[in-house]
Amino acid sequence: MDIRLLSLAGGAFAIGTGSLIVTGILPHLATGLGVSIDAAGLLVSIFALAYAIGSPILSAVLGDADRKRVLIGAIAVFGLANLGAALATDFTLVVLARIVMALAAGVFMPAANAVAVAISPPERRGRALAFVTGGMTVSLILGIPIGTAMVGLGGWHLAFLIVSGLSALSLAGLLAKLPGGLPRGTNTLRERLRVAGRGDVLLALGTTMLWMTGVFVLYTYIAPFLTRHAGIAGPWLAATLVLSGIGAALGNQFGGVASDRFGPERSLSVALALLAGTLLAASLIAVALPPAAAVYLLPLVVMAWSGAGWAGNPAQMSRLAAMAPDAAVIALSLNASALYFGIAAGAALGQQVMLRAGTWPLGFVGAACEVAALALLVLAMRRRQRPRRPLEVDLVLPPPRPVR
Repeated sequence: MDIRLLSLAGGAFAIGTGSLIVTGILPHLATGLGVSIDAAGLLVSIFALAYAIGSPILSAVLGDADRKRVLIGAIAVFGLANLGAALATDFTLVVLARIVMALAAGVFMPAANAVAVAISPPERRGRALAFVTGGMTVSLILGIPIGTAMVGLGGWHLAFLIVSGLSALSLAGLLAKLPGGLPRGTNTLRERLRVAGRGDVLLALGTTMLWMTGVFVLYTYIAPFLTRHAGIAGPWLAATLVLSGIGAALGNQFGGVASDRFGPERSLSVALALLAGTLLAASLIAVALPPAAAVYLLPLVVMAWSGAGWAGNPAQMSRLAAMAPDAAVIALSLNASALYFGIAAGAALGQQVMLRAGTWPLGFVGAACEVAALALLVLAMRRRQRPRRPLEVDLVLPPPRPVR
C-alpha cells in the first residue's frame, strides 16, 4: 500500500463526511434552524456552487505553491469551518460556514487527485484515483451514517463537531506521511479556459455535470424520500446510509479496476446506464408499493444506485487525464467544478420537484438526467471515432515534372 495515497485518502474521508453530512441530518437541521426541509436542502446547493466557482480560481492562485502546504492548509481551514458551523446559532452563519468549507474542499480534492495521478504509473492511475476517492466512499459508510445517528444524542451541532475532529486527525496524517517536493499545478486561469475549450474536454465536463445533477436530485432529499415512501427514519435511516456507503465503496473500487481493464468510456457507459435504471426503480417503488413493502426493497435499490454512481468516477477522471496529458491538474480541477455545478443543479432541481409534486418523482427526474449524460458520452465517443472528411486530408502535391 502506497502510504502517500493513504494520507490523501484520509483527507478525502474528512471532506466527504463534511460535504455530504447535511443530507443525512436535513430534517433535524431544518427544525433546529427554523427553516423548511427544502430550504435547508439549499445548503447543498450553496456548498456546491461555492466549490464549483472557487475551486478553479483558488487552484490558479495557489498553482505555484508547494502541494503539501496547499493540502495541509486546505484541510485545516475545512476543519475550522466545521467547528464554526457547530457553534452557529442561525441559518445565515451555517451558510457562511458551508461556503468556507466548500472553498477549502475545492482546493484539497483536485490537488489530491492530481498528486495521485502524478505519482502513479499510467496503467495504475484508475486504481490510484479510486483509492483516493475511496476516502470519500468510506465517509459514506462510516462518517455520514455515524453523524446521522449521533444527531439523536447531541443535535445537529454534534455532526459538524465530529467532522471538525476528523479534519484534525487528517491534518496530523498529512503532516506525518505526505512527502515534500510534490508536483505543482498551473498559476493562470487562461490555461484552464484553454483546456476547457477543447471539444472533447467540454463534452466530458458536460457529462459530469448531467451525471451529478441526476444523482443529487434524489440524494439531497434522500432522508425525506425514504421516510415518506418506506417509513425509514432514525437508526434505520443511518443503517440505510451505511448500505449506500458500502455500495459506493464497492462501486468505486470496481470502477477503478474496470476502467483500467476495459477502458474508461466503456466502464462509464455501463455505470450511467445502471444509474438511470436504479433511479427509475426508486420512484417506481415509491409509486407502486406501500411503505410496508417498499421498506424491504428501497434500501437495496439505494445501495445499487450508490454503487453505480461512484463506479463511473475513476473512469471519468482517467478519461480527462488522457484527454489532456499535458494539463492533467487543470482537467481534474475543471472536472471537480463540473461535478459540483451538477450537485448544485441537482439540489435546486430536487427542491423544485418537491415543491410542485412531492418526493415521489425525484427518481424519475434523476433518471432523465442520467440518460442525457449517457447521450453526451455517446456523442463524444462517436466524435472521436469519426473518420476525417476528405477536406481534412493533408494536401499532397504531385512530384515536379522532369525538365527536358
